[in-house]
Amino acid sequence: MTRSFRFVGGAAFLLLATPLFLAACDGSSASSDIDSLLVDARLARQSGDIATAITLLESALTQDSQHPQVRVELGSAYLDREDVNLLDVDRVALFLTTFEATVSSPSETPVQRFGSVCRYEDDPNAHPFDPAEYDEYIDLYANRDLINSVLDLLNGTDPTGVEIGIMPDELRSLSLCHGIEEGELIYDRDGALASLRGFGLSDDEIAMALAVNAVARFMEAYFFITEDIPQQTSWFRVMGSQGGNYIGVCADNQDELRVQVEDAIADLGESITSLDLRDHLLGGDTTSHELVQHVLDAYESVKGDLGPYCNGGA
Repeated sequence: MTRSFRFVGGAAFLLLATPLFLAACDGSSASSDIDSLLVDARLARQSGDIATAITLLESALTQDSQHPQVRVELGSAYLDREDVNLLDVDRVALFLTTFEATVSSPSETPVQRFGSVCRYEDDPNAHPFDPAEYDEYIDLYANRDLINSVLDLLNGTDPTGVEIGIMPDELRSLSLCHGIEEGELIYDRDGALASLRGFGLSDDEIAMALAVNAVARFMEAYFFITEDIPQQTSWFRVMGSQGGNYIGVCADNQDELRVQVEDAIADLGESITSLDLRDHLLGGDTTSHELVQHVLDAYESVKGDLGPYCNGGA
């Protein structure tokens, strides 16, 4: 997959790469060899030699399988090698929520399911679509195993079976029922940042970790809804009244569907909090704010048919 440099809003969309750390290693450090490999890998990435950077980082990981900086940098380098980044997240989120461009012909009908009735089939404001119809879907999906490897680097186990959890639990606490109030995300931002700093990560490294996590979580959620839901579904873009557009989903068992997609919805929520925390950490700009909003729009658009039932404060 070959892509040229891409731009958003007239400015370069700086994604997984954060300022490189080129300071000389402290020779007195017990981990000086790993520090040297990290610096060399970052220099290689800066020069565009991703293959060498990955080789150096994988060598560092064999020396210390729990090293958080190495795990974050390697995850970023893996995505960099395949040119999977935050711009892909932005484009998929916009694809899912671009209601105005969806027009269906009178003869167009959704996939029929046995033994169920879909409330959107006769709705003139509901237009069937396939969430996998995104133009670059095939290229993105080819990287699914890689994306799972990246998730394992951030929250997996080392070769000895020791659990490595770099990304904090606070990022996974966003709720479709009460996680968004007046456009503000409700989660423990300070606690999440403190947890990440507890690994000895600099703010630049934290920003990189959050970008990597946002990409990997979003893509895994997207791949689940397009490939893995264990029952047949029909998808619609529904043009609601007064701008209340949303994504409608019909399944043979709607209640079971909500349970089946719980982890995917949680992944999508963690992608949003990762983007939001990164935005706050780096001071934010128009582009990063827009990215958070686009993914948040996608998250909120599925709450009716894929989110949990919300009663009162539940």
